[in-house]
Amino acid sequence: MKTLIIILCFILCSSCALFIPIIKGGDCVDRAVEIRQELKKQGYEARIILGLTGDGRGHAWVEYKEKSGKWIPIYNYR
Repeated sequence: MKTLIIILCFILCSSCALFIPIIKGGDCVDRAVEIRQELKKQGYEARIILGLTGDGRGHAWVEYKEKSGKWIPIYNYR
């Protein structure tokens, strides 16, 4: 059930990403969705990762694949 809730959050939040440039806000999921969309437009393979910060809070970030095949994380969006 927890996995289903997380998946639904990503589906619902992906539409929120369209408004981030307008409202200059959003949480880490909104920003991760927007960054992933931009990377994919530029031809990169990109994925959203869910995890925890060092202090145990939930966080979403993006990883993109370099031409060498190495995955590079983007943790902070500010």
